[in-house]
Amino acid sequence: MIKEIKKKYFIGGGIIVALLLVVILRIVLTASADDPRRQGIALVKVQKPFKETMRTIFTYIGDIIPMQQATIYSKVTGNLERNYVEMGTYVRSNQMLALIDTTELFQLYQQTNATFQNTSLLFEREKMLFERNLAAKQDVDNAEAAMKVAKANYDAAATHLSYAHIVAPFNGFVTRRFLDAGALVNSSTTTLFTMMYLDSVKIIVYVTERELSQMYHVRTAKVTLDALPNQEFTGYVSRFSEAIDLTTRTMPIEVDIPNHSRIIKPGMFATISFIVSDRPNAITLSSNVLLQDDSGYFVFVSDTKKAHKVRINIGNEINSHTEILTGLNGDEDVITTGQQFVKEGTALNIQK
Repeated sequence: MIKEIKKKYFIGGGIIVALLLVVILRIVLTASADDPRRQGIALVKVQKPFKETMRTIFTYIGDIIPMQQATIYSKVTGNLERNYVEMGTYVRSNQMLALIDTTELFQLYQQTNATFQNTSLLFEREKMLFERNLAAKQDVDNAEAAMKVAKANYDAAATHLSYAHIVAPFNGFVTRRFLDAGALVNSSTTTLFTMMYLDSVKIIVYVTERELSQMYHVRTAKVTLDALPNQEFTGYVSRFSEAIDLTTRTMPIEVDIPNHSRIIKPGMFATISFIVSDRPNAITLSSNVLLQDDSGYFVFVSDTKKAHKVRINIGNEINSHTEILTGLNGDEDVITTGQQFVKEGTALNIQK
C-alpha cells in the first residue's frame, strides 16, 4: 500500500516538473523571438544636432606692466641736497623731484658767464675799431670766435647747473625713492627714483607662430586678474612685434588696458582671452556621440530606420559640445545612444 502511494507521488511530481520545463522553455523562446538584437535590430536613441554659438578663444597668461616707466638718474655728480617727493607721490611732467648740491656748478656757471660777457665786449670794441679803419679784419674775426667759444662754455655750464634739478619726465607715480638727503650721487650710475605712468597699463602676450595668423584681425581681449577675481577688463591689441623669437617660436603682442581708476597695479598676474572667431548657429553634437577610426571621426544617423555612417570634420569643443564643420546639415537624426552596437545598414528600433 505504501509503495503504491509513493509511486503515485513520484509520478505526480514528474508530471509537474515536466509542465514547469515546458512553461520555462516557452518563455525563453518567446523572449528570444521578441529580442530585437536576436532579430538583427538595434535599440537606439536619436537626436537632432544642436545649433548654438561657437567661439574660438585663445587664452594666454602674462604680467601687468606700466604703459611708461623710467629709472631716474642724475646727470651730475654731487651730494643730494633735498628730496621733494616720497614713494607713492603723484607728480606732473617737469615737476621737481630732488636737488643736487649746486655750489660748484653755480661757480662754474658764474665763471663762464663772466668770460662770455668779457669776450662780448671785446668783440664789440674790435668791430667798432674796424668800422673806423683802426683794426684789422683778422682781429675782429678772432674776437668773434673767442666770444662764440665763451658762449658755448657758458651754455654748457648753464645746462649742467639745470641738471642739478631732478625733474619728472612724465606724469605718473614715484614708485621708489632710493636715497636720503646728504648721500653722494654719481652721475648716470646712482638710481634716485623709479616712476610709472598708470592711467593705462599693458600686457605683453607671446603668441605662438601657429596661432599668429588668426590674431591679426583681433582688436580686443578679455582680461581677468587673480588679484581682482570679480572684475573683468577690456584690453586693446595695440602693437605687433612682427618678428618671431627663434628660441620660443613666439611673437610678442602688446595689449593696452585703460586704467583711469588705477585699480590695476603693475606686477599683477593676468589671464588674457582673445575671441578669434564667433560663429552663431554652428552645428554641434555632444562629444560622447562621436566615434573615431583610422580614417577620422564619424557618426551614425537614422535613414529610414536604418543606420547610415556619416564622415564628419570637427572643430572646437566647448562645454562637452563639439562643433561639426562638415558632414551634417543639422536636420539629421543622429544616433546618440547605442551607436557603438550598430554598423552600416543595421535596422533600428528607435526609443523615444
